[in-house]
Amino acid sequence: MNRMTRGDEVGDFFGFVWAKILDLWDAIRDLLANLASDFKESNRYFKIKVGLIGGYVSICLATIMIFPPPGELNEIGARLNVSRTEIVGGWYFLVVNESSDTWKRIELTFNDRFQASSPALRPGKKKAFYFFKFKDDRGAAPPKDIKPRKLRIVCSEGVFERDFTKNQ
Repeated sequence: MNRMTRGDEVGDFFGFVWAKILDLWDAIRDLLANLASDFKESNRYFKIKVGLIGGYVSICLATIMIFPPPGELNEIGARLNVSRTEIVGGWYFLVVNESSDTWKRIELTFNDRFQASSPALRPGKKKAFYFFKFKDDRGAAPPKDIKPRKLRIVCSEGVFERDFTKNQ
């Protein structure tokens, strides 16, 4: 009576997977070895082309890693726009939650002085925070001609800060 136990079946499965991983590794190593030998046997012009393309790709990757493209690269997944409506409200910040988490207990600080808050913002949703709704410590709204210098968003998912003076 030769019965396999569940432990033997699991061991056989992982042995099979490990064998496939080793086969894949051998295939990749053989491919790279063949590419290296073909490169060594190629003519001078081909090597120059490969060097130029490799250099270009390296410079592009280094540029993207050192200087990320402008945008909203932040830990909470916020996107922020400053807009104005002529009919109602005037200037406002449009805050978009592009993360997969709901932001809770949202606190906004405008120019290090004026605050506004919101209880929550679900993923993919946006909310307009009008300048006149922000209040300072005395309860005063910002002047109508105020220019945004900085906006800081603090919520349950982290912090995002935008310095508007760097764009000018």
